[in-house]
Amino acid sequence: MDRKEVFARNQQLSTEFELYLLDHPELERQIPNNALIVLLPEYDAELSKTNLEIAARNREESQPVVYVRVHRLRKSRIEGLELKVA
Repeated sequence: MDRKEVFARNQQLSTEFELYLLDHPELERQIPNNALIVLLPEYDAELSKTNLEIAARNREESQPVVYVRVHRLRKSRIEGLELKVA
């Protein structure tokens, strides 16, 4: 998996995680300040492994780490949409 693909997969995953936190603010309150958040999608073993490797390289000394195991990801949170081009 090249850097571009890692970025694309993580971009979608991190966006969905942020939206999840908006719906579940009690989880956000559990995340320490300056924590390194490591997203581990259970449905994508290759990306999980890559994210662990990236986290190991980028973690600051004594920085708290939060591991987020994502069970599954829906294709879209949008349930209805209308597009009008003017």
